[in-house]
Amino acid sequence: MHKSILALAAVALLAACGSNQALLARRTQSEAQQLQQYCRKAGLSNPETVKADQSLQAAAAHLADGKEDVAASESDLSATLYRLALARKELSDVQAQVDDLKKGLGKDKDQLQTYQEILSEMKATRKP
Repeated sequence: MHKSILALAAVALLAACGSNQALLARRTQSEAQQLQQYCRKAGLSNPETVKADQSLQAAAAHLADGKEDVAASESDLSATLYRLALARKELSDVQAQVDDLKKGLGKDKDQLQTYQEILSEMKATRKP
């Protein structure tokens, strides 16, 4: 009696794990698809997004074949690659802003130096 209850519990546990794996695979695939759309809207097309697209397609195929664990891994890889592409774009954008700010700072320093020279000349001409 106890063995049959334990066997039934084990089967139920395995079935629950299987359904959780499928749910995880679909959730990860959905997340990767959203990141893919965001990358496309941002106009990103680089080696990371190409590899992520391939990985996402592979995930869909594995999910259709019932290989949820492989599909979840492929989807996770895809999402990670999309995040990497987005992070690199953001880094590039921020670096461009920093470069612009440095140029502006250089111009401001030149202007300040000019003003200080004019002030020095004015002070020198005022002294008797």
